Amino acid sequence: MKKNYLFPNSFKLVGLAITAVALVAFIIWACLENSPEFKMPAVIEGVLFRDCNYFCMAECGLLTFIIPVLITGLVFIGFSKEKIEDEFVKSIREQSLVWATYFAAILLVIFTLTIYSWSYLYAIYSIFPLFLILFIIKFRIELHRANKGGVQ
Repeated sequence: MKKNYLFPNSFKLVGLAITAVALVAFIIWACLENSPEFKMPAVIEGVLFRDCNYFCMAECGLLTFIIPVLITGLVFIGFSKEKIEDEFVKSIREQSLVWATYFAAILLVIFTLTIYSWSYLYAIYSIFPLFLILFIIKFRIELHRANKGGVQ
């Protein structure tokens, strides 16, 4: 039984649109001096295992909405079928995924050893989108090389 967990090829365009919206929103957020805050339902708010509230309304910033939207768009781009999805493309996809995993793991270790305080939170928050971006770039480069006949 063959299982294919990839999205249809049309999701790539949807992912590009979602990612573009998220990137524009991120640029706007970065330019704002005071980011708007919203009340959202939260399972836990506060310092975990200390002073925290459970199942409450918590203040959250614009970044709380931007990152999940960006991740959704990147997942649609990275995991959409190609027009011709054969074993070779699957192999390139797998190799790119492994490479991006190694790179993200190395970054995680470097961030943990060199970044502290709130900056660490932002750095860790950026690991998964960065992982997806690296995967997409590596996959596209390798696919381009293969289509040009420069497979190594």
